[in-house]
Amino acid sequence: MRWRAAGGMRGALIVIACAAATAVPDPAAAQNRLAPTWAVDPARPGHDSPPAGRSLFDFAVTREADGKAVHDVPFPFERLVKHLEARAGCRQPCAKQVLIPLGRSLQRTAASPAFFEFPRVVAAIDGEPAEPGAALLKDRVYLGYQEKSDLVEVISYNEAAGRFEFQIVRDYRAGGAREVVYARRAMCAACHQNLAPLFSRQVWEETNANPRIAALLSRPRDEGGRERAVASRERGDYHGVPIHRGVDVPNAIDAATDRANLLGVWQLLWRVGCGDGAAGARCRGAALVAALQYRLTDERAFDERSPAWRDEFLPVFGREWNARWPAGIAIPNPDVPNRDPLPPEGARRTAGLAAVHVPAAFEPLAPRAPLEVWATPAPEAARRLVAGLAEFVTAADIRALDGQLAARAGRARPAERRREAPCEIAWTGSSARFKCVGAGDTPVRVAGRVDLRGARVAGGEIGALELDGAPPLDHLEVAAGTFDAGAGRAAFTPGSRGANARLADGAAIAGIALAWKPAEARARGGVREVSARATVTAIDDFAPVRSAVAALAAEPGDDAPLGARAFSRARVLAPLFAQLGVPAREWCCEDSSRLPEAVVEAPEPPMPVDGAAAPFAAFYPLCANCHATAERSPPNFLAGPPERVVASVKHCAPRIYARLALWRAAPAARDKTPMPPAFASARGEAYEPAPAIAGLERTASELVRAESGAAPRLDLLLADGYEQLRPCLPG
Repeated sequence: MRWRAAGGMRGALIVIACAAATAVPDPAAAQNRLAPTWAVDPARPGHDSPPAGRSLFDFAVTREADGKAVHDVPFPFERLVKHLEARAGCRQPCAKQVLIPLGRSLQRTAASPAFFEFPRVVAAIDGEPAEPGAALLKDRVYLGYQEKSDLVEVISYNEAAGRFEFQIVRDYRAGGAREVVYARRAMCAACHQNLAPLFSRQVWEETNANPRIAALLSRPRDEGGRERAVASRERGDYHGVPIHRGVDVPNAIDAATDRANLLGVWQLLWRVGCGDGAAGARCRGAALVAALQYRLTDERAFDERSPAWRDEFLPVFGREWNARWPAGIAIPNPDVPNRDPLPPEGARRTAGLAAVHVPAAFEPLAPRAPLEVWATPAPEAARRLVAGLAEFVTAADIRALDGQLAARAGRARPAERRREAPCEIAWTGSSARFKCVGAGDTPVRVAGRVDLRGARVAGGEIGALELDGAPPLDHLEVAAGTFDAGAGRAAFTPGSRGANARLADGAAIAGIALAWKPAEARARGGVREVSARATVTAIDDFAPVRSAVAALAAEPGDDAPLGARAFSRARVLAPLFAQLGVPAREWCCEDSSRLPEAVVEAPEPPMPVDGAAAPFAAFYPLCANCHATAERSPPNFLAGPPERVVASVKHCAPRIYARLALWRAAPAARDKTPMPPAFASARGEAYEPAPAIAGLERTASELVRAESGAAPRLDLLLADGYEQLRPCLPG
C-alpha cells in the first residue's frame, strides 16, 4: 500500500497557536470557531539569513581557493546546470528545464521587447544521488535565469534549518562578480506563499511545451525582422535547453515542486508533532523506524502493529496535534493557474510591456486559499508522515542499508520465521502460476507467476504476498530459482528493485518453496496442474535497526539525533548508519563551517523622519520590504538617498496610485492585483487591507494631481492598460 505523500500537504514552518482552546468544554464547537493554523505562514517568513546551516546551493558552488572557501558559480548557465547535476550525483541528466518568454516572475519585463529572444530559463533537479550519504538535491534546488538581468534566482533547501532559502546570484555574466546573496524572504513570500517553489498547473501553456510558444522561440528573426543574436537557435536550443519539447518536462517540474512543498510539513510534524523530551525522542524514533520499513518495502507498507508505533508514536502524536492545532492545519497551495500568454490563433499579438500583462486572476501575488485543511492526526496524517520521512532516504541509502542487514544476517544467522499454506499450481513448458491460501493463527497468502527455461526459473512476479495478517505486498520480482516438475519441487527468492523483498516489519523474505507429489499432477490440454504446499521463510534481520534507533532515542537533549530539531540526513541517518556499519561517504549537507560567510540582502532602510523623503515615510512600513532593495525589479522606488526616493516616488506615482486604488474596486473588476499584496486566509476568507492604505492612496493621488492638474480617475488611468503607464523608475 502506497500512501500519498502529495496532494494532502504542502508547506514549511508553522506558528503554534490556539493551544489554550483545548480547555473549552465543547471541543467540536471550539474547532468551528477557531481558524486552522497555516502549515506555513507567509506573514511570518523568518529571518533572511539562515537560522542554522546553509542552502544546498551554497554547498554545491563552494570551492577552496588559496586556503579560503569561496563561491564559484559556473558560467554560462548551461555549465551551472551541468555542475549541479554532477553535485546531485545522478547517473543521467537530472535537471528538468523549460523556457518561459512571457512569464510571471519578477524578471518578466527584463527582456522587453525581445521576450522570445531572451526567455527565462527555469530548472529543477529531480534525480537522486547514486551513492549513499551524498547530497540530496532532488526536489531541493530550483533556478530561474534571465539573461538580460544578469541574474539567477535560486530556491534551495537548507538541511539543518529544514526550510527553503531564497537567494540571487547577482552580476551573473562573463567577467562578472557573480555574488551569491540571501534575498528578503518577506518579498519572496508575496508570491511564494508556501515559502517554497511554485509552478503553474497543467498544461503549462506559458512554457515551450506550448507549440505556439516554441514556434516563436525558434524563429530566426525577432519581432522587428532582425536576425536573432543567439547562435544556439540554429541548434534548436537556448542555453542548452531544447526549444521544442513535450509536456513531460514541465510535468516533471510540477511534480518536483509539489513534493518540495511537502518537505516543510514533514519537518513540522517531525519537530513539533512529537513534542520534546524523552517521549518526543521515542516518538520520532518510532516514526523513523516506520519510514525505514516503508522505504525497505519499496513504499508498500510499514509495521502499524508494532508496540513502538502503537504505544510510543500514536498517543504522543495525537496529544501534541490536539493541543497545538485544535482546528487543524491549513495546507498552502504551491500552484498558480495555467495561463496561455498568447492571444487566440489569428489575433494580433500585443507588443512591448503590454505583452507581459498578467491579469489579476493569474498573478502569483493573488492570495491562494488552502488546498485543504488537515483536520485530524490519525490515521491518514500519521501514515503520510511516514511516507514523507521516507523521501529523505534515497534509493542508494536504502540499497546500502539492505545490503548491510543481509551481510550481518549472514554472520549472525537470526531466527527464521516459516509459514505454510496449501497451493494450486498450473504450469506449461514456459511458465508456472500458483496461488496459495492458508488460514489459522498465522494466515498466509501468496500468488504469482514464474517464467521457466527448462528446470530454471528465469524471472517472474509475486503478485501478492501476505503473512500473519500484515499489509499485503504486491508486484515483487522473481529473478531466479529452480522448478523441477519431476521431483515435485520449486524454490525462488522474491526481490524488489534489486534488493531483498521485505515484510512490513522489515524482515527479509529468504525464500519461497513449493512442494508437491509428481504422481498427483493432472494434465488438462497443454497445462499440468497439481495441489501443493508452499513454505515462506523470513528472517528478522531488521532487529539491529530497531536497536540502533532506540540507542539514538536515548541520547538526551535537543541536539541529539532524535531531538526536537529539523530532520537532517546528516544528523539522523549518518549516526544510524554508522552504528549499523553501513558504508557511506561523508554525509552532506549539515556542517557549514567550511563555507564562505553568508551575504544577506541589506535590511530595509528606516522610515525617514526628516529631510526630502520624510513626506513619503508612511510608505516604508508596508512597501519598503519589496521596494527598497538593490534590484530594479520590483521597482526600488524607496531605495537610495532621499533625493532619489523623491524622484522615484513622483515618477512612479501613477502606477502607485493605480495599485493602491484597486483595493476599492470589487475583486472581480480588478485587472491587476492591488498593492501591497494580500495575505491568504487559512479559512479562505477575503483579505482586509491595512487601514494605512487609504492614506498612501491620498498621497499618490496628490502627486498625480500636482503633475497633471487634475485628480486621477482609476478608470481613465487604466483605459489603455496598466502596462501603458510610464515605467515606475526614471531612466
